[in-house]
Amino acid sequence: MVETSDGVRGRVDGREALLLCSNDYLGLRLHPGVVAAAAAAAAAYGGGSGSSRMIAGSLPIHRELEADLADWLGTEAALVCSSGYQANLALIGGLTRRGDRVVSDALNHASLIDGCRLSHARARVAPHGDLAAVRRFLAEEVGEDAQRFVVGEGLYSMDGDRGDVAGWCAAAGAVGGHVLVDEAHALGVLGPGGRGVAAEAGAAGDVLARVGTFGKALGGHGAFVAGDADVRELIVNRGRTYIFTTGLPPAAVGAAREGLRVVRSAEGDELRGRLAAAVGRFRRGLRDLGLGGGDVDDAAPIVPVVVGEAGVAMATYEALLDAGVYAMAIRPPTVPDGTCRLRFTLSANHTADDVDEALAALDSVSPRR
Repeated sequence: MVETSDGVRGRVDGREALLLCSNDYLGLRLHPGVVAAAAAAAAAYGGGSGSSRMIAGSLPIHRELEADLADWLGTEAALVCSSGYQANLALIGGLTRRGDRVVSDALNHASLIDGCRLSHARARVAPHGDLAAVRRFLAEEVGEDAQRFVVGEGLYSMDGDRGDVAGWCAAAGAVGGHVLVDEAHALGVLGPGGRGVAAEAGAAGDVLARVGTFGKALGGHGAFVAGDADVRELIVNRGRTYIFTTGLPPAAVGAAREGLRVVRSAEGDELRGRLAAAVGRFRRGLRDLGLGGGDVDDAAPIVPVVVGEAGVAMATYEALLDAGVYAMAIRPPTVPDGTCRLRFTLSANHTADDVDEALAALDSVSPRR
């Protein structure tokens, strides 16, 4: 358990440690402006929204945040939801109907998988990154009025690799289908102005809807769906997890608005630059240690070190924590058997000294020895 934390260091199970496992990529969770905005929103609107948004829980601050998000991502509309899990289930359940075809990447987040399972659409699971399989499944015969969808992530949370958004859009477009992208780990960090992998790939205009969260780079809590006004309307009327959930608390909405303001500002550019520098230093260090690290110019803040079996991963995790570094061991069912790993995530607040400390600790406990 993380007992205390300043975003970079904290006490974990009674031990002081450098933290490299948070999704607070830009360090905004404790940003004074974000904290103040959360407090101001709670003072103005109260501790909770008071109801589901369909009844009495849609407050002016929700609509203001939705307008900000649509403006940022260049979409007609946005819809604020209470969590990323809820948003993905509402999106897939709200847009699909019985007989539709959904092609889902094998490494999609559990919320996307469950969204497919709980929908009335027929889901086909494509091997991770296999665009040929995506095309093949999309080409399968469906009913006359059925729609086809590709569902994937902009940045995958365990491997830290990008989804082929442009490839998905081309494949779906060839059969009159649609693409839905979960950009939870990419928004705020990757792409022009932090607008995600779809924007980075030049394919944002070809994506029907994108899901983003406030609990990662924006430093708060909650989520949203951005897309056409018709998409928003469908989710409002057919997305059960949206309809039957209390609206996002005002404090979370206030924090998200301020986090978004920072992401869109010159300060956001500076934070992304600092994050990229820390990530690059860490990736280079891993490469020098013979532990992977991938492309050293990749600014994606999720960097796995695969060690193989669960026992090795847990032993390495414990040894690393004893050495003063907290990075979580990831095991099945989150990742496939034989691919257990230490999952490192970096923040704009990690300094060069922090990165070097983590590398030295990892070198001392690495299972390659």
